[in-house]
Amino acid sequence: MPVVSPERFATGLTWSEYLAGATEHKERRQAVYASVTFTPEQQAALAALRPLGLKVLVLEEYWCGDAARTGPLLARFAEEAGMEARWFFRDQNLDIMDQYLENGTSRAIPCFIFMDRNCEYIVHWGSRPRAVKEAVRPLQPLPPQGDPARPAAFERFVAVLSEAYDRVMPHGVTDELLEVLNSALRKSASGGA
Repeated sequence: MPVVSPERFATGLTWSEYLAGATEHKERRQAVYASVTFTPEQQAALAALRPLGLKVLVLEEYWCGDAARTGPLLARFAEEAGMEARWFFRDQNLDIMDQYLENGTSRAIPCFIFMDRNCEYIVHWGSRPRAVKEAVRPLQPLPPQGDPARPAAFERFVAVLSEAYDRVMPHGVTDELLEVLNSALRKSASGGA
């Protein structure tokens, strides 16, 4: 079953349209996009995806700091792999988001939904790279809003999060996306076995 109809997919924003409208984190998105590089092995793996005509639906919001880091990388990843990528605002597309909840409960973003040329689901990824999730896990949950301990806890969380992203961007995230996507493609080609 398709994730969305081809007609609805076409209503999503292209990367340049999404970036042009950014109301928050625009400079970070531009800087990340401009700095993304791929290793020769990654370039070969991305080129191997070109004949498949894949699509990727991206659920984000401008305020999301994680999306400001990985969304631009996904834009470059999609370009290199010849994928059509479209950006959708999560809060305006909860019918899509609610099919891909993180841990079955969280509308965590970004969420990258990879599809074949007919918009049939292949696999999705989000909201943070595995290494980043692991780095911040001991710091969660944060104290609630209004708790006097929250500001210091949040500051520590952001510092650990940033350090973890610095360690995995862009090559570690690219490797993870390739691993997730290629694993799902292999499984699909073997009949789901």
